[in-house]
Amino acid sequence: MHPRYGDKIIFSEVIPCSAPGCLKDSVRGKQPSEVIRQTFENFQPVPGTEKAFKAAQSLAHGSASFIWLLIYGRTGNGKTHLCNAIVREVRDRGWDVRMVLAADLFSLLREAIESKKADVLLRQFKDIFFLAIDDYGVEYGSDWEMAKFDELMTSRFATAKPTVLITNKELTELPGRIQSRFKDKVMARAIHNSASDFRSVRKN
Repeated sequence: MHPRYGDKIIFSEVIPCSAPGCLKDSVRGKQPSEVIRQTFENFQPVPGTEKAFKAAQSLAHGSASFIWLLIYGRTGNGKTHLCNAIVREVRDRGWDVRMVLAADLFSLLREAIESKKADVLLRQFKDIFFLAIDDYGVEYGSDWEMAKFDELMTSRFATAKPTVLITNKELTELPGRIQSRFKDKVMARAIHNSASDFRSVRKN
């Protein structure tokens, strides 16, 4: 029987590699401390965050009708907090989950090119059960790196692996293939966090 996440059938189950230097070690080293301390319980909702919060929480709890989630909106309005909360919740439920900054992902790809291990690295990201990518921007990456990113997303979509993408860009600014996948009403949701930058408000 295939494992399930919420009410979605998942077509593969991953046993993380424990060998030194594997992707698990590489990504763990880049995990922000906020993954530990930012939770759904201490998220401070403001007007505009309601839909994003509800979608993030339902996905993390396995009760959502979708397994792909895009949260987009301006900087400083809690998107990364929700991403960290998702990762923590999914990890606490015992699922294999990784979070990586988009810039770090492309950096890892560049390093892998030099060592001729790009395909191995990409395969590891494809096989992670639950992947969260924070701070995605269309300005990242060369044409080759963007092609590899598209290959990664295509594979994860085709194999129905839970995936979260966080971006400060508007939905219409994202590549067409990214837009189309997150507009798929069967498997995905694209949620606009319309709140303003409340980090600057807290500083005043």
